[in-house]
Amino acid sequence: MHSTPAVAAQAVEQLPLELAASESFPHPGRDHHTGPLDLNRHLIRRPASTFVLRLSGDSLASIGLYDGDEIVVDRALDPAPGRVVVVVVDAERRVGVMEVHDGQAVLVSDVETIPLTGAVAPWGVAICGIRHLPYGV
Repeated sequence: MHSTPAVAAQAVEQLPLELAASESFPHPGRDHHTGPLDLNRHLIRRPASTFVLRLSGDSLASIGLYDGDEIVVDRALDPAPGRVVVVVVDAERRVGVMEVHDGQAVLVSDVETIPLTGAVAPWGVAICGIRHLPYGV
């Protein structure tokens, strides 16, 4: 007897755009919203401390962030192991995953490991990644 593995359900917030499971596009009569789609409302909790940065290079490809992707960074969040963190090194922003090696906090990417010190302190924590898809594929 062949059994299908169980799939865990994940809670998600429903956005204003609604599609029935069997539809590809909404019915023209239902093609309206009760208000504008506001990505700020969905992505940004603290506007005064939130910034968008564009990534350059593929040093985070192993976690699904690539050249040209954008990350939403909240400077009010505390960095912690496992979070994607932005630091400033020699006036240049670097992004990686914060880890602790032998009691020392470090920023790890696919190409380098940077010890976090007084001179290299966390600048902000990424809360979301945005990928721009190619047109007409």
